[in-house]
Amino acid sequence: MSRAENRTHCVEKIIRFTPDEWERVRKLYEELTRYAPEHRSFSSYARRMLSERRIHVTEIRPLTDPEPIAREIDRIGVNVNQIAHWANANEHITPAQVEEIRASFDRIERLLGDLFADRREAEQDV
Repeated sequence: MSRAENRTHCVEKIIRFTPDEWERVRKLYEELTRYAPEHRSFSSYARRMLSERRIHVTEIRPLTDPEPIAREIDRIGVNVNQIAHWANANEHITPAQVEEIRASFDRIERLLGDLFADRREAEQDV
């Protein structure tokens, strides 16, 4: 049985790179595989680049950067914890504090809604 039997990609070619060329190719490949899981193997990546000359990758970055969202949610969580601690220590909570907690949860829902909307838009653009 030959190596080519039972394979979809049965034509094999050897290519050679200079160290500089390989470094450029390697960096492009690593950058691409971060966002395109269907090209995790170098063979898949190379076939696509050689046959189509380009690979279109859409990077999904919610609201441009998830870091501010994470910080905002963390701040909201700290506020809710402080209110809960105060309520437990004093055994009551004011209507204003309840409203603050509700407003915090509304902000979390809005932020998460924006994240999912951005993801849907990015998926539709692909």
